[in-house]
Amino acid sequence: MTLDVITEDEATPVSKISEDMEVTGIGSVVITSEGKPAGMVTDRGIASKVIMKDKKASEIKAKEIMSSPLLTIKPEASVEHACESLSLLLFCSQILQKLLQDSYRESDIDSFFSRAPTVIRQPITRSTFFPFYLQVFFAILSS
Repeated sequence: MTLDVITEDEATPVSKISEDMEVTGIGSVVITSEGKPAGMVTDRGIASKVIMKDKKASEIKAKEIMSSPLLTIKPEASVEHACESLSLLLFCSQILQKLLQDSYRESDIDSFFSRAPTVIRQPITRSTFFPFYLQVFFAILSS
C-alpha cells in the first residue's frame, strides 16, 4: 500500500498545517523548500513549539518550527539497510540525549555503549562517539 505524502511549503502558516493534519487524520507533514523536502512538522512539534509557548499559530511559519534536516532513504534501498540506518540513528540519539543531560552518570553511558546495535562494526566509547555520530549522520544523508 502506498499513501501520498502530505507536503507544505516552508512559508505555510502553522494554522493551515494544523487544519490540514486534522482533515487528513495525519500526525506529520513534510515541509518543502523550493519543492524539495527540507524538514518535518509534527502535531507534537506544534503543541510544544506553538501552543505551549502561547504563540499564535497563524503568525508562525512552518520553517520556524520544523525539524530539520530531514533524513531520507532512497526508495530502492533494502529493508535491511533501512533497519540498520534507523537502528544507528536511535542508538546515537539515545546516547546524545544522555550526554546532554546535566546529571548523566558514566555508568549510564557505558551501558548504552555495551548495547550498541549489531550493525556497528567498531567499539564505541565516550571519546569516539561524536566522530562516529557525524559519520553515521552523513552516511545516512548520502544513502
